Amino acid sequence: MAEYENFNLKARDDRFFRAAESVLKNYTITRRKKFEKGFVIFDITGGTSDYVVKIHPEWLVNPQCSCPDAEQRAKESARGYCKHIIAVLLSNEEFRCQLLEAFL
Repeated sequence: MAEYENFNLKARDDRFFRAAESVLKNYTITRRKKFEKGFVIFDITGGTSDYVVKIHPEWLVNPQCSCPDAEQRAKESARGYCKHIIAVLLSNEEFRCQLLEAFL
């Protein structure tokens, strides 16, 4: 089975809605000053738990999040794009183009 064979438009769209309605409005997204192994690191706080989102600035690796959704349900149905990754990409113009992966 292909990695993204189970892509689900509703699952992806629900995550975009939750990113805009929940994460961007209620959470704090903080960019760390130092890179970590080539990634730009963002700390997401203010929700039930704190999470870390990693973005590769040259788009060599898909964005990563430490939340359970990114490792499980989002990975299976939304190409790994959880609401935290989507919120980080939406809020950072320099990385916004990486949202294209969620639509291809």
